[in-house]
Amino acid sequence: MTVNKLFIQTPIYFFLGGLATFSLEPFKVYPLIFCFSFAIFGICRASSLKDTSYLSFSFAFGWFCFGLYWISNAFLVKSGFYIFLMPFAVALLPLILSLIWCIAINTAKLISLKIGEVHINVIIILSIFEYFRGELLNFPWLMPGSFFSSEEVLIQGFSFIGSYSMNVVFLIITILPILIVKYKKIAILPIILFLTPTLFLFIKSYDRYLNKPIPTFNESHLINVIQPNIKQKIKWIKSLKFDHHQKLIDLSKRNQEDNHLLSILNIWPETAFLGLYPRDKSLLQDLSQKVLNSKKNEFLFTGSISSHNNDYFNSGLLVNSSAQIKNIYNKNILVPFGEFIPLRKILPRIDFFENKIDFSNGKEINALAINDYYKFIPLICYEILFSNLIFKSLDHETSIIINITNDAWFGNSIGPIQHFQFAKIRAVEFGIPVIRVANTGYSGLISPYGEVLKKLNFNEEGTISFKLISKLNDTIFRKYGDYLLIILITLIFIINIVFKKFFLKQE
Repeated sequence: MTVNKLFIQTPIYFFLGGLATFSLEPFKVYPLIFCFSFAIFGICRASSLKDTSYLSFSFAFGWFCFGLYWISNAFLVKSGFYIFLMPFAVALLPLILSLIWCIAINTAKLISLKIGEVHINVIIILSIFEYFRGELLNFPWLMPGSFFSSEEVLIQGFSFIGSYSMNVVFLIITILPILIVKYKKIAILPIILFLTPTLFLFIKSYDRYLNKPIPTFNESHLINVIQPNIKQKIKWIKSLKFDHHQKLIDLSKRNQEDNHLLSILNIWPETAFLGLYPRDKSLLQDLSQKVLNSKKNEFLFTGSISSHNNDYFNSGLLVNSSAQIKNIYNKNILVPFGEFIPLRKILPRIDFFENKIDFSNGKEINALAINDYYKFIPLICYEILFSNLIFKSLDHETSIIINITNDAWFGNSIGPIQHFQFAKIRAVEFGIPVIRVANTGYSGLISPYGEVLKKLNFNEEGTISFKLISKLNDTIFRKYGDYLLIILITLIFIINIVFKKFFLKQE
């Protein structure tokens, strides 16, 4: 391909990648997923690996730039030196993620010289790379399969095969039109073999949604979600600490009128307690006594910064009505550059890096108990993206998943909306209700079927209350986990080999 042709095509592929993101929340222009079809068809037709690299990178860069632009909002909140880092940080993450897709597609093309059909190899290799992106890089954000979380029927598919396998389904749907156009009648066999289980999955998803029971609640246990809507620019101003805490107290007292409850759980967002535990333990106890009735089984679960042996943690603290700190959960998976500086020792000695305090990550995750009544799994911020964290602490007594977060950094962008979608996916995957509690939104109660039963919108201050919602006994994904992905990839590999060997006379 000539330089002039590449100069024209690379921005087109970048635009196709960006346009494809509008198929996701909150835009949901569903036909735009076929931008993937056009892009992959053109990329696989490229005459050299060099051209393939340019086009695949351009397409991926458009996808990740448009889909992750909201990260730049954090640098606008934290001005000064941070504002100069914004272009580098905003471009660096999409660049790294785009290289992963570029390597995956090039690998698929190289393998196709010896084994299988190139487009089917893209399904296999890109799905595998997406799995490792989530598991090794800890960043499964903006995976293609998240497309299915935007619709209440399609999201049910996550209960059967999980989020990584839904990437495979997405790629099958977008690549089938290519096989039809390219091979016509010859492609009947793979089309049937791909389309049959895909349609079966959607039929089962529809059946699951259609026959879902009316949500049931345990009337003996009340949960209050508090969204204070404190702007990030003023959140840590010392002179306003009292006002912020008082707002949380006032909001927590709104729904405490029922005298026949066995327990009440109040949930505050990530770092809602503006102190350092245990240094400011007495302040936290004083706040809890203003919220909790000492004569009842009442609890406060709040985000806080904690310290231990000169290490700092992003934590969740469970306080009972006797002002005792019953449990502490330390966040396991930290945000690079947000909560720690990667490779700090080899970075230039700049004041910004020198003064930044790195958080340490927790080493375990355990479900927290509300007396002997029920347990919940605590997750902080983007830990809701990781199903493996839930598997680590899941037991038969786990009733809910609680995700406390602070999306105020990202303004009224698509970032908080995407984040909320992951909470819906986790609820469906495990058949366990998810309670999301954010500082500025979105907060809400999500049923095991991904329904948002109650919600506080972005920039809304308020309290929502509900009784303890019932979970499901099990889901297929909860039972088998990501072994389903291995089975799915293996079956596609076999189909690919058969198709290439027996039906394609020449490539």
